[in-house]
Amino acid sequence: MKGLGKRLGAALKFIDCDTLADVGCDHGKAGIAAIRTGRAKRVIMTDISEKSLSKARSSAEYFGIDADCRVGDGMTVLAPGEADCVLIAGMGGNEIMHILDEGLNKCGKYVLVAHRDVPKLRVYLAERGFCLSADTVVKDGGKFYNVLAAERGGGVVPTGAALWLGVDKPPSADREEYLEYMRAKYTAIAERATDEPSKNAAFAVLDAVRRAKEEL
Repeated sequence: MKGLGKRLGAALKFIDCDTLADVGCDHGKAGIAAIRTGRAKRVIMTDISEKSLSKARSSAEYFGIDADCRVGDGMTVLAPGEADCVLIAGMGGNEIMHILDEGLNKCGKYVLVAHRDVPKLRVYLAERGFCLSADTVVKDGGKFYNVLAAERGGGVVPTGAALWLGVDKPPSADREEYLEYMRAKYTAIAERATDEPSKNAAFAVLDAVRRAKEEL
């Protein structure tokens, strides 16, 4: 959708529900787009900032969308089962996990967009019984973002390339560039590392990158 950007556009593809909760919605672009494209029938938009939420509310009204806008911290403003899909975008993996800790069991499907600490997030979801129906990467505004769709049931803790790089499902046009970015990043980390654990961790990522490149 025009004006949405690649990362939110990618997230939108994994939304197909009756009620979407756009948690930490900022200006509400994703929630509004979900309604306008028929990806959701109803949207709850939440943000801890009244200022941001007022902009989301104004945007929804401009498009004639009756959005349920709530000021509050993360999942705390949602009741269990109120939404059948939750979107959390524009944060790091640690911030997303903090939000999910407040109410992971309130919903059975999450679409998550993270720009750091993504391996931790993959493990967190698997350990709590969520499997990844999608795990892909997009480059937007010069940065890489991991887009995950997690659904309750059958979570398996990932290892190797699946842990560090994701499984590339669906295949991403930015995958090759992302792998090269990760190779350069962790080569530099390995060279700067002064202790064996840090070096070994960097080498583990580099080995995962090598294996992933072989699969392209």
